[in-house]
Amino acid sequence: MFPALTPAVAVGAALLAFVWIASVVWVAFDARAHGSAHPALWAVLAPLSGVVLLYYLLWFRRGRARERPATRPERAAAVVVVAGLGGLVVGSLVSSPDPAAQLATWPVAFVCCLPVGYGVVQTRCDAPEGGSAGG
Repeated sequence: MFPALTPAVAVGAALLAFVWIASVVWVAFDARAHGSAHPALWAVLAPLSGVVLLYYLLWFRRGRARERPATRPERAAAVVVVAGLGGLVVGSLVSSPDPAAQLATWPVAFVCCLPVGYGVVQTRCDAPEGGSAGG
């Protein structure tokens, strides 16, 4: 049975689409920056499959150095993705197991996770790649 379509659930569903699009954009930017010959293919396949996304994050991305620094749109998309995933986890922990309740709680958790996502992305983008802090 489908959850009741309240305004809060509709906002949660729209946020789900927004975070998914942001993940497509981030993977495309990131794959291009890491020298992929097919960033559009990564952008389509990675968000559709958790296995492909894990392979991209844990194997492909770590095996290649960035060829160019992160751009402002890439950082913005990464903040949305991190906050979206964090909000999804927090929302599922604090709400009932009902899908409508989780969709209604997720936008609030997403907004609360935006500063955390911003901090994580800024820390990761400013850190030297593949090295220790000591030099």
